[in-house]
Amino acid sequence: MKNILKTNIRIPHNLKFFIKGKTLFLEGPQGFYCVSIYDLHSKNLLLPKNRIKLSTFFRSLQKIVSGICLGFVVRLAFVGVGFRVDSIESGFLKLKLGYSHFVYIRLPSFIDVFTAKKTLLILKCNNESLLKDFCSRIRLARLPDVYKGKGILYKDQKIILKEGKKK
Repeated sequence: MKNILKTNIRIPHNLKFFIKGKTLFLEGPQGFYCVSIYDLHSKNLLLPKNRIKLSTFFRSLQKIVSGICLGFVVRLAFVGVGFRVDSIESGFLKLKLGYSHFVYIRLPSFIDVFTAKKTLLILKCNNESLLKDFCSRIRLARLPDVYKGKGILYKDQKIILKEGKKK
């Protein structure tokens, strides 16, 4: 495993990075982010003598920097007959998932949503954890079936199908 304390964090030239008081501010082409230097649970500095907390801080800082400069993208594929994205309008995502009714999901303001085709949904955000949480909420509407392989899957996700009943 690579030692995080001996590596440098590369900060791109288009990123503004400054500390004011106990808060770290980052501003880039994808948005603005502020991080408290203090841990909220234990009121300890995240820059202690403890190497575990220090490496966690640097890893999260690397994620924040890459999110603000490039952004994170997740692609969801709708697999199955009739499973599709019907429309994206007025802050709602309208999905047809094989039920007798449409499924409506409210879109947060910090996530950009695109559809290249009716069976592919592209989500973009500068915060990876918020993006993954929202993707899991969408997937809960129709989880992948391990017997048929239908449902909402990540774009490159492979499902190992189980064998059905035998006579």
